[in-house]
Amino acid sequence: MKKHILTLFCLSLIFVTNTSCDNDDEGTTPEPVITATNYIYEGDLRGFYLTTEIAQLNADIDIWNQVPENDPGYEEAQENIEIANLQIGEYESEMSTIPTPDSAFLIPKPILPPVPTPSPCVCYYLYNSIENIVLLPGTDQISISIYSYNDESNIVNTDSNTPIEDIPGSKNNGRYQPFTFEQPGFVGEAFIVVQSDSDSYTIHVNFEKLP
Repeated sequence: MKKHILTLFCLSLIFVTNTSCDNDDEGTTPEPVITATNYIYEGDLRGFYLTTEIAQLNADIDIWNQVPENDPGYEEAQENIEIANLQIGEYESEMSTIPTPDSAFLIPKPILPPVPTPSPCVCYYLYNSIENIVLLPGTDQISISIYSYNDESNIVNTDSNTPIEDIPGSKNNGRYQPFTFEQPGFVGEAFIVVQSDSDSYTIHVNFEKLP
């Protein structure tokens, strides 16, 4: 009888222990891979590049519009205006197709520092806590280089050998590429060179320290 009671007690102890472990596992929430302060979004970089290109084209159009009709360069100026307007239309069309990261991948929008008014540079402002780039839908390969505006020293460099990872739980199988700052804590102006399987471009950025 005593052996029977002892056996029942041991079995109940095992059951309670296993149940407790299961509850612990269920209650544990894994740390998110992508947070609002640890990534940049390829779509945001591309959108900023297109915005600056449109601004430059509009500035060029203003200059060409000042060429008088009796000027030998008038016809060329009008042709340039037509080409520029077509290019602006293409850029604006592309911008309208760039999804936001929260809608495309179910991740938080990146938190960006406020832009000073007036801004000391035409820059895309970022916190230096970033350590990933989230890819646009359809991008299969990407590499980024970040180098200092002042001395052109290297800050970040990835290439085709840097692994591209899946974002856990993301819609449409979102992907990201991790990177490491070679100058940890870098603050100030820099250039980001983005090279993907579809395009290559450079944008001017300004890194600030995360509060």
